[in-house]
Amino acid sequence: VCRPMDIVPTPAEKLCPICNYRRKPEDNAPAWQCPACGVAYAKVGGYQGDARTSRRGAAGRQYAGNRKRQRVLNVLLIGLVAVAALAFYQRGRPVAHSEIDPRLLSPPRQGPTTQPEFSFVYKEETIHVEPVADYELWGLVVTHNNITGIFDSYHDEKSVDTKDLCVIWGDNLRNNDFHDVEFTSGAWTCYFRYPRGTRFQGHELSNNHLITADAAIRERIMQVRIGDQIHLRGMLVNYQPTRHPGFWRRSSTTRTDTGNNACEVVFVDQLEVLRPGNPFWYRLFALSLWGILAALAAKLLVLWHDVRPRLHPTRPA
Repeated sequence: VCRPMDIVPTPAEKLCPICNYRRKPEDNAPAWQCPACGVAYAKVGGYQGDARTSRRGAAGRQYAGNRKRQRVLNVLLIGLVAVAALAFYQRGRPVAHSEIDPRLLSPPRQGPTTQPEFSFVYKEETIHVEPVADYELWGLVVTHNNITGIFDSYHDEKSVDTKDLCVIWGDNLRNNDFHDVEFTSGAWTCYFRYPRGTRFQGHELSNNHLITADAAIRERIMQVRIGDQIHLRGMLVNYQPTRHPGFWRRSSTTRTDTGNNACEVVFVDQLEVLRPGNPFWYRLFALSLWGILAALAAKLLVLWHDVRPRLHPTRPA
């Protein structure tokens, strides 16, 4: 029997255009609302008195589906942010002293050099180098500067300086007291502080300004991270970029000085990471950042699919 088009279905006959739930006489939800999914019939295309699907009903189902996807993506995004925060905290945590390579318990080796003065070119600028001493260092990287950071106004893309590596060695690594020391880096400096009672030797720490003429070594230096146990070999040097003819950056030759000019300037011939620091957490942090970007992109895509029909509505034939 055909129902006349001007007869509105009774509440018990309403079929939800979103979830296809047909109202039952015993349902307690208001007549305008689906008892199953809670949607308002009038907002998603009216009724489906039979199995027919209107354009507005299809649009309503798409809208509900997009809302569900957005909720799933929101949960995923919150989870990824939490993982990234945890990995960020864990990646810089120092290892136990029992995991320190025994070579890091020895002081740096420094001796006379026979290397004459020399020059090399970096970014079309000539760098004059004055060797001071042969130098070899084993150390745990506790902090480094960020020469590409927005707060570093001293370095630019033409700076021959690579990142500074602040390292500790010797008795500082024979127990876990160095876990209580707070290390930070400025553009050219390394700072540390620790609570009373902490056993820490300031002369077994150095902030190393590293330069090199080798592109592969420069890239290796840039990849060194906090927590890495490293070995480097080269020379303590003084150097002068040609764009600053009246200035020489000079190296310290002792580990007991402090303040300005107390940093070692090292021309690096060899660099190796003996043991990486917390590689799992560094990888997890990087993956979680990519996951956050992917989740945000997916949310934008779902939002576009939701908004596009409203910007370009399809007119019925």
